[in-house]
Amino acid sequence: MRGSLLRFIKRCQPLWRLGFALGLICINVSLPGCSQPDNVVSSVDTLNQRIASTLNTPPATLNYTPRPEPMPAVRELKPIGEPAGMSFLISLQLGHCSAGQLIAERNSSLGRLEDGLMRYQDDLALLTALKSCAEHSDSAPIKTELEQAIADKRQQLAYDKAQGFATDKALRHALTVSNTPLSVISDSRFEPPLNALKQLTEWLQQPTADAQLANWRQQLAQSDYLPRLMRSTIEMRLKLQQLQQQLPSLTRAAGCNARGVPERASILQNVFMQFFISEVQVTLAALTTQYQQLKPVLENLADQTPQTALKLYLTELSLQGEQLTEASKAFVQPWQQLFADCGFTPGAD
Repeated sequence: MRGSLLRFIKRCQPLWRLGFALGLICINVSLPGCSQPDNVVSSVDTLNQRIASTLNTPPATLNYTPRPEPMPAVRELKPIGEPAGMSFLISLQLGHCSAGQLIAERNSSLGRLEDGLMRYQDDLALLTALKSCAEHSDSAPIKTELEQAIADKRQQLAYDKAQGFATDKALRHALTVSNTPLSVISDSRFEPPLNALKQLTEWLQQPTADAQLANWRQQLAQSDYLPRLMRSTIEMRLKLQQLQQQLPSLTRAAGCNARGVPERASILQNVFMQFFISEVQVTLAALTTQYQQLKPVLENLADQTPQTALKLYLTELSLQGEQLTEASKAFVQPWQQLFADCGFTPGAD
């Protein structure tokens, strides 16, 4: 028996090699007929194909257009002016208080690498330290200079905040719509970056020097879930709108102008139930549920940003979940008319 099994395996090896080679071709060249990886928007493409097959018409052209406006570039968001230099503070020689250490760290090679909101948080910490230093007994000879430095730093905070919004790489990553939709909708992958963005946004309302900003930024930088959720929501809306706009008159196509219910009408009903209700609508519900949680965070963040261009971008981004819901309702309307004209309900056998 063992010998027979070995002979069978030997005979099948060329077929297995062929299958492996074809798999590599599909992956590397994407030949026609090689299946592409699915994502959460693929259900709309499947629905499109099923409708076209039933009506014996070419599938509607569905694509990611018109593309939404991209996030404003860093150069468009940078505030006018120059960041405050450290030379004056260095000259005060504040080694007797914690401000001196912060200044030294800020002026180090690693300190110069910090950007975005981390730099803004460092400025808050430095301001607090300068206030404390001004009360130190050893600061008496330079108290006037320290008080002027504190006033200058306080006036600089608005600039520092705007600079942080413009340049923070983790925040820009989290708020930039991805080039790729989600492969799966997952609450466990959604909640950590959402909570990080929420905490960061709440921190901006009442910023402190001791908040866990670095941890929140790290979570946002390492996750692509929010950018892909935005892409999935926008692409789903665009494709549903395009499919609805390219649909023929379903009543006429189904032949329901005559008496009785034609077979094509029953097939269309089944297509709607199987591929829209059971697949597309399930995805729609999951996307909009998560977007409803993201929306108030984006709105709050828009309220915090000092740049008008970024505020407009975030406001438009916050509306995508509602726009998907409206597109879904508009898509269903011609089907409701079909069911009414053909004399059956969506749930009828």
